[in-house]
Amino acid sequence: MDDGLSDLQAALAGVREVVEGARFPLDLDGAREAREGAEALVTQLDDYLAPRLRQLDGPALAVVGGSTGAGKSTLVNSLVRAPVSPAGVLRPTTRAPLLLAHPADLPWFVRPDRLPGLARASRTGSTQPVLQVVSAPLLQPGVALIDAPDFDSVVAANRTLARELLAAADLWLFVTTAARYADAAPWQALREARDRGVGVAIVVDRLPAESAETIVAHFGGMLAEQGLARAPVFAVRESTLDGHGMVPEAEVAPIKQWLDEVALSTRRRDELTRRTLLGALEATGPRLEALARAAEQQSAATATLAGTVRSSYGTAMADVQARMRGGSLLRGDVYAAWRELVASGQLRQAIDAAAGRRRTRSQPDRPTGLGRRFQGAVAAALAALVTEADVLAAQRCHRAWREHPAGHTLLEADPTLGRPWAGFADAAHDLVHGWQTALRELAREVSPHESVALLATVASVAPPLDGITGMGTELREALRLPGPRHVGERMREEFLFRVGDLLAAEVARHVEPVLADGVEASLPYRLRAASGGLLLARSSLVGSRGRSLGTLDLSTMDKRGYAVSEPAGLDPRPAVASRNSGDAA
Repeated sequence: MDDGLSDLQAALAGVREVVEGARFPLDLDGAREAREGAEALVTQLDDYLAPRLRQLDGPALAVVGGSTGAGKSTLVNSLVRAPVSPAGVLRPTTRAPLLLAHPADLPWFVRPDRLPGLARASRTGSTQPVLQVVSAPLLQPGVALIDAPDFDSVVAANRTLARELLAAADLWLFVTTAARYADAAPWQALREARDRGVGVAIVVDRLPAESAETIVAHFGGMLAEQGLARAPVFAVRESTLDGHGMVPEAEVAPIKQWLDEVALSTRRRDELTRRTLLGALEATGPRLEALARAAEQQSAATATLAGTVRSSYGTAMADVQARMRGGSLLRGDVYAAWRELVASGQLRQAIDAAAGRRRTRSQPDRPTGLGRRFQGAVAAALAALVTEADVLAAQRCHRAWREHPAGHTLLEADPTLGRPWAGFADAAHDLVHGWQTALRELAREVSPHESVALLATVASVAPPLDGITGMGTELREALRLPGPRHVGERMREEFLFRVGDLLAAEVARHVEPVLADGVEASLPYRLRAASGGLLLARSSLVGSRGRSLGTLDLSTMDKRGYAVSEPAGLDPRPAVASRNSGDAA
């Protein structure tokens, strides 16, 4: 195999790997289009680019596509002179794609690597999403036809399948009607074909005899405005169908003759398939760039949403630290319990005991009722402090996310986001209880006196000495004792560490949905790297073949991949046939 062709196939495999793994989970503007675009690109790589590169001289695939009721099935039946594709008034008529090929070409299309996403069937009339491969001896070897579902079908699966088949085509035989040729949907599909560089021939169906020339001329002007002036146009007038529901053979003869000429001329067929191949390769770069921009938006939104969470809970942590170190906990119930300790003399007893002064029998060295009340008040205040911090952080997240489109969607999908965890208050109480147990254990390591734990609790929530006012000399004296001060300072930091872990779990709970589907910051770079590798491989192949890919001379291609000189066999002049307005296919 040609080294340049091998490089190109390897580059396409790299593109497929990156695109198949790309995720665009956040609900942003353009995200749905990015998901569909990535899926469509992978499908086109599998259905068209990879198999075409494996066999450049394989038969051309012409997809007969169009809008609902355009008459595609009747046209296909008329071209092969057999009622192989169901036609009727029931919509959608074509539910499963039908592929018709000369018997000599059937092995190419029954291969599992050609349109691999579709199972094969050898009979007609199936309503399952399978590809029905049917022998059509009246077709010339070299060009096969697919009767595709309507690209504007009321059935979403049919619309998707129709576009997948159009993306896998070497040639579009696009069918519209005299009544609908100016509709928006056909023109969107034609612009896609233009951007891909795919060969297009157009059938204008159900033309009234008296206005056929006028309609064709008007349609030709519209095609020229859209850069499709070279597309051959076949006009089919109203006529009476035969007993099998087909247009008389003479009426579709110009279309059949054109297809036969392309099939019988190796040069014309090669020009057609290679032009479409080059167009598809060139279109892949812009498609990858569009995905890269969408990935950048996803990464930026991920960073914004996750950053909001981290900032909100970072502020909450800073508030807890400030209040622990600023003495604000020595208020309310804690202050009341403190004053009771002072007034009862029990604080003085605890200070004397911790300082090693002589005690009397009326001065027991163990927590008293007032001491336990004080420690309980501190525990309740600490639990309330942590819980309040979590509530405020969740509220900040909720407000910020409501104003962000992706954040708004996440909140709607999960009502627990932007709100405190239901079990957070209990977790805060458990945290404080565990912390107080650890404080008592550390206090016993420092001193055998039980009063040290009480004084260490005071030290852990008291501010620096210079910031204390109105708390009395007992507090100052308690904070000067080395043992309680050492335990209190150490346990204050331990408390903050535990709170940090608890709030970090809240951060993870909010951030996890943002990251759940694998938004990765490197995706834009990987997509662009894959695009660059494809461009390099294609340029290398072109250079190694003397500026040509197969028989198509690149000197005739403009920057969009269209032929500057009209390829042989693509006569732009309209050919006029006729057809019945009563055809419902």
